[in-house]
Amino acid sequence: MINLAIVGYGKMGKMIESIAPGNDFTISGIYDVINPVKEHLKDDTDVAIEFSTPASVIENVEYLSSKGIDIVCGTTGWYNKANIVKDIIKKNGTGFIYASNFSVGVNIFFQVVKYAASIIDKYEQYDINLTETHHTQKLDKPSGTAIRTAEYILDNIKRKDKFVNDLVNAAQNEINILSKRVENVVGRHEVEFASESDTITLIHNANSRQGFAEGALLAAKYIKGRKGFFKFEDIFKNLTL
Repeated sequence: MINLAIVGYGKMGKMIESIAPGNDFTISGIYDVINPVKEHLKDDTDVAIEFSTPASVIENVEYLSSKGIDIVCGTTGWYNKANIVKDIIKKNGTGFIYASNFSVGVNIFFQVVKYAASIIDKYEQYDINLTETHHTQKLDKPSGTAIRTAEYILDNIKRKDKFVNDLVNAAQNEINILSKRVENVVGRHEVEFASESDTITLIHNANSRQGFAEGALLAAKYIKGRKGFFKFEDIFKNLTL
């Protein structure tokens, strides 16, 4: 059994708590703003799953890593500070794995989009647009998953070199990400390759949060005992398409 700390007790934290015991985990502690991890951490923790806020990530990583705890990070909005996190992990000799989205399906979706984009690159009549739809409580726009999807496209379509958010008329070199916030939507991402003749659409739709929680626990099993800075999506890069 892996002793697991949950740092951040929102919807994802609660979902992880509910399925962890059936996946070979023991919950060593649950922490939030009322019960701060820096004040109440249990000594027997192997891995921490961190779903907090962008403003809290660096402080949480620094503290947990200093205690020799490997970390799964599901918080988004901190990626511009990735070098700081890498330095902390290297200094403390621990493991860290993160994702914009821990859904196994989303990570398969990334690889499908990557493959499709490499083909579309040869056909300049197709333009590319992204749409991401989430619940109204999601604050960051565009979503981390949409940004990562756009990055895969930019890596594989030479005529596109940047993404923009919520523009009515994007330039030819830009990928527009349209962000929608709707009640009771877990998460939906659409990639549209459109020409005057036809449209190809790739969609990932999350039916519940359980898939995210299952992926986070898979990441926790992967990172336990490993040293270094990892992306969850790296696990899926050798898929045969």
